[in-house]
Amino acid sequence: MSVYNCLENIIGFTRKEDDCVQDYDSSYSDSDSGLYVDELQGMSLRILDSMGGVSDIWEKLTNSRENAINSFKTDIIHEIEKYKEPIRSYFSGDIGYKKFTTILTKKTYQGFRMHSDVNGGKFILRGVSLILNSTEAVNLEIYDEYDLLYTYPISSVAGRPNKTVIVPLELPLDRDYYFLVSSVGSPYNNKLTCGCGGYRWCFNTEKPCYKYSKDRWTEWCMIGGVMGDDLGIRDDWTITKNCNGMILHGNFSCSMYDVLCTDESDFVNNPIDASIAWAVLYRTGEFLTNYIMDSAEVSRYTLLGVEALNENRVYYNQRYAIMVDYIAKNIEDERTGCYRCRPAMGMGKRSHLI
Repeated sequence: MSVYNCLENIIGFTRKEDDCVQDYDSSYSDSDSGLYVDELQGMSLRILDSMGGVSDIWEKLTNSRENAINSFKTDIIHEIEKYKEPIRSYFSGDIGYKKFTTILTKKTYQGFRMHSDVNGGKFILRGVSLILNSTEAVNLEIYDEYDLLYTYPISSVAGRPNKTVIVPLELPLDRDYYFLVSSVGSPYNNKLTCGCGGYRWCFNTEKPCYKYSKDRWTEWCMIGGVMGDDLGIRDDWTITKNCNGMILHGNFSCSMYDVLCTDESDFVNNPIDASIAWAVLYRTGEFLTNYIMDSAEVSRYTLLGVEALNENRVYYNQRYAIMVDYIAKNIEDERTGCYRCRPAMGMGKRSHLI
């Protein structure tokens, strides 16, 4: 679920239908927080409806809420980064090396196993290279612990790396993945890491060992080469530091937006989640007031209430700023594996992520 979708109904427009306002839909009363725009001071549904103009009241409310959510997403990340810093560096490049020496004894399937539990992290797969002793077309099959998730046609050219670019595929780092091919030819033993700078490859799902290294992807996940004949017991296949004739091309990054909402968010009882709801409510009120004041639509409300409208707009903005500041200062580190509190005076040291 995208961040916008899980915030879409964080606030509603009105608690119940008003017979004097046309075109009401029951979805306008959906509110995960129990908060409603027309219960803000100065936001009476009937007064808003009297505005008239090209767009009706519901379109004004929908646009204001959507803009408020998008604005909040940008504002809160900027504010959070005053207090927190990334744990891991952005990575874009290759997993595996092109150089090889010998041919490996093949089994039915060969490739990679990837393990990560970095909450909020994601891997974008953009391409795959094969290094086989044959020229052939094969399928890259991507599994998790349970199912076949994706299949991509790729190819090899005998005795040299051959890259196939794919439509970028986003994989959340919350499980194990298997990147496997079943080929006629045998794979070469290209290296997984440079093995330099004191880094030692490891793969331990009981005690994950994400470490800084020259290869950089090692901060995000553990990867090892696997081979086997029976897919049903792939979790038991031996894991090695060989690439088994495969190179993954892609990037690792973190989505800070994932800290804002999940399926488990409680916008009523959790203080941070509730503050997010109030922030979106106040921002929606501010956008709606701006829309009213800046439009060419003239009504008795706009002619007589400009001063009150401006006072409300200032109030909404002030309350919104208070909510954003509170969230940024107090949001729990446990919500993401991507950020940590900034050290005092902004001085920090690199974590080895052990």
